[in-house]
Formats: sequence, structure tokens, C-alpha cells
Amino acid sequence: MPEDSLPPSHRSDLFSLLLIAALIVYASYAILLLWGQPHLLALCLLPAPLVLMARLGPSGPATVVAGAVIGPLTEAACVAGGLWSYAETGGLPLIPPWLPVIWACFPAALWLIAKSLLGEVPSPKRGALPFCLAGIVLEIVLFLTLSHSLHLIFAAALLMGAAAVLALPRVERSTVLVLMAAGAVLGPVCEALPVAAGAWSYAQPDVLGMPLWLPLAYALFAVLVAYGARSLVEGDIGK
Repeated sequence: MPEDSLPPSHRSDLFSLLLIAALIVYASYAILLLWGQPHLLALCLLPAPLVLMARLGPSGPATVVAGAVIGPLTEAACVAGGLWSYAETGGLPLIPPWLPVIWACFPAALWLIAKSLLGEVPSPKRGALPFCLAGIVLEIVLFLTLSHSLHLIFAAALLMGAAAVLALPRVERSTVLVLMAAGAVLGPVCEALPVAAGAWSYAQPDVLGMPLWLPLAYALFAVLVAYGARSLVEGDIGK
């Protein structure tokens, strides 16, 4: 079907997906080329969250700010625990200065993907943020504790994912599954080139420099950070 014959809402959803794909390519190559200059990289990446924030509409600012805070704090804990390390942090402890910028994109992109694929997505209830933060802390503890055993970490992650799906009303479960799938794909895809270039390295690499548990880790974190960020605001997603 030609794009011109699509309803306006479908054209808008398609545009969101194409925009996210373009930003993934841009961000991946920016990190690939500039990870050795972390402050310059932060400036070069800045347009990405601004574009996604505008695309989200009224819920955009709080969503990107939540991602910019939660993501780096989570990474700092994991780096301190020895799961991975950055080759160049620009003089900062544990993590480079461009991480808040790139993590600002994550929940915004996730909600745009969910809206594009599902049409309408229910907004999480206000007050969900503490539960999401508790879930992120639990995920960090599990992965730090069990990363030495692939079987245990897979079992724990799958149980945690199942609990997240079952804990929500039935109407929200399709949204959770889309967020999980999007996170499981986006994370490793965005990391592949920078990891290969040496921008950061995992303590226990399995395939292409990345651990086998990485998609599961991203799937869980995607739901928790997306719901945590979205619970801060009310309003429609996208335009």
C-alpha cells in the first residue's frame, strides 16, 4: 500500500518508527567515531533526545529527564559492580558524560514504538515510579550476584519478567510485551558497533563481545524505566 494511501495516524506511526531507526544509526555511528572524545560526543548526541521529546508531545520532557537520570545511575551501579567498564570516561567516575544524553532517548523511543505498533497504549498509574525503581534495584542485584552463572541469571530474569507481566492488568500486558521485545532488540543492536570498537567492554563476553544475558537485561529494564518515566506524566503519546 503506498504511503499516501495510509490513514494519517498510520503515517504518523510509520514516521515514528523510521525516525527511531534513523536515530539508532546516527547514535551508533556517533559513539563509534567519537567515544574517545566523550564531551564532544555528548554534544553530538544531544539532538536525539530533543527530537524524541518533541515527538512525544506533552509527556516528552518528563520522560526524557527520567531516562537521563535512571539510566546512568543504573549503569554506574553495574560498572561499580564489575559487569562492564568504559574505556574513556572523560575524567568522570565510572561512566562517561554522554550516557545521560543517550539514556534520555530510551524510554521515549520505547513508548513511541509501543504506540506505533499497538495504536493506543494505556498510561501507567501515577505512583508507579517507586515500584519501578525497586524493580531496577532488584534487577541490578540479581545480575551482579548471578552473572557468573548463565543458567541462574536466565532463570531469575525470566521469573522477574513473568512477574512483571502478571502483576499488571490484562489490558496492559500487550504493552509490556512490546516494551520488552523492543528493549531486547534495541539494546544489543545499539551496542554492537561501539563494543566491537572498544568503547566499553563486558567482564564476561559471550558473543560479539556481549554477554548472552544482555537482551534479557534490556527487556526487563525497558519495562521498568519506561513505566517509571511514563508514570510521572499524563497525556497522549505522540502526535
